[in-house]
Amino acid sequence: MGANVELRAVFIWGILILSAVLPAVGLFLCAVIIVVQIGLMGLRPFVSCLPARLATGRQDFASPRFSIHVATHAEPPRLVIRTLQALLDQDWPSDAYEIVVMDNNTADPAVWKPVKRFCAAHPGRIAFLHRTGVKGAKAGALNIALAHTRDDATHVVTVDADYVVDRDFLRRAAEALHRTAADYVQFPQSYVATTTTAPGVDAELEEYFRTNAAAADEAEAVLLTGTLCVISKTALVSVGGWSGATTTEDADLGVRLCHAGFAGRFINRVVGKGLLPLSLRDLERQRYRWCSGNVQTLLRHGRTILTPAGEFELHKRLVILTQLTAWFSLALVPFALLTVWLLTAQGHTVAAALAAVAILLALCDIVSRVVARGLRDGQALPVILHALACRIALAPQSAKATFDALAGCRLKFVVTDKSGGKGSGSLSICHLVVFLTALLLLLGGHPAEPLIRAALLALLLPLPAALLTDRSLRAYRATIASPVKEVSA
Repeated sequence: MGANVELRAVFIWGILILSAVLPAVGLFLCAVIIVVQIGLMGLRPFVSCLPARLATGRQDFASPRFSIHVATHAEPPRLVIRTLQALLDQDWPSDAYEIVVMDNNTADPAVWKPVKRFCAAHPGRIAFLHRTGVKGAKAGALNIALAHTRDDATHVVTVDADYVVDRDFLRRAAEALHRTAADYVQFPQSYVATTTTAPGVDAELEEYFRTNAAAADEAEAVLLTGTLCVISKTALVSVGGWSGATTTEDADLGVRLCHAGFAGRFINRVVGKGLLPLSLRDLERQRYRWCSGNVQTLLRHGRTILTPAGEFELHKRLVILTQLTAWFSLALVPFALLTVWLLTAQGHTVAAALAAVAILLALCDIVSRVVARGLRDGQALPVILHALACRIALAPQSAKATFDALAGCRLKFVVTDKSGGKGSGSLSICHLVVFLTALLLLLGGHPAEPLIRAALLALLLPLPAALLTDRSLRAYRATIASPVKEVSA
């Protein structure tokens, strides 16, 4: 596996360098990128128009028995305890569910021991596990929790350590399983205190569920998103449990479940809320992991996903593809080629224009998705614009994540900080590099063609968009500062 990754990295970097030196090669590469971009732009609305598949009523989930798994790593203890308290207070028979807390690789006893003491005060209700040297990040932790699941459990539920679920969460989950006859269901992620502070960030994150997950629900091929998902224990065990082969173990599991013939549904009802990333840097790290991990998953299961099949199976494969490419961006390559060609005067006009078109198409895809979703949902114009700014601000990280995953770079699972103590809100170097490069090229008088000038102007947008998003997250962090400090004490 390692040798294949290294060969892929050498091949991709070799093609990129050759494209920069030989405009003819770059011309072909940009044309391929444009075709892929247009294909994805056309595929997303297409899958939403395909006919839905009705539930088959394969199983009866009238009385499921749940095992709730909460994986933690260096989380503020009182934040985790607040999550556990909400899970203990469920409107569901106490003997019909258990809670397994799996703390992995937390070195500081002052962080994990308070959680252990809380769990010990509820014997028979919560099992607390603490392990060091756990491999596979969250996937490894969840597999340990799975091994400690009670024998009579029918479903595994994953809840992130910062999510406070509604009292009727398990009842809603049981109703959804019974109504849909699905093997697993996914509820949307939602966030506290966003209405007045960061509605644009919230709307940008919600766009995935309202667009990609909603379309996948029609094909019973929803991919998991890590929290608030309810999975048949039989299905989970039969596909080998969780895998740490990618940094998005949830999406990887969803693909394997779909390939094994299990049905997954999206339940569009908010049943719990967590915390947004508390700084722009944390939001970027989160998006980088989501995007790069999904590209890893696509590469890992690409042959399975793209293999031709019957009409319905094709629908399922297409919606899986659109979910994995929700934040996919190849814009880094045309940006690099356009910069080299303009600085060295090597690229001819057609090649540079094609690179510019690829950049503009990536921007058009962002605008069309966010704005169209906002208008369909009846969002206020300021919310739509802030959501658009958030997506544009995250575009450089999406482009870098896509390239790194395609090039086989070694990716690391990064836990999003929820303590509130590290949120500096500083801008990443990507925004400054893109902005300064585009500005220098514009001021240097390089672009003569309108398309090239338009592309360079588009490249100026991520920096101001990042500043606007950073301001929203600062306001959000200030709003929840007291609650975060209280649960972190």
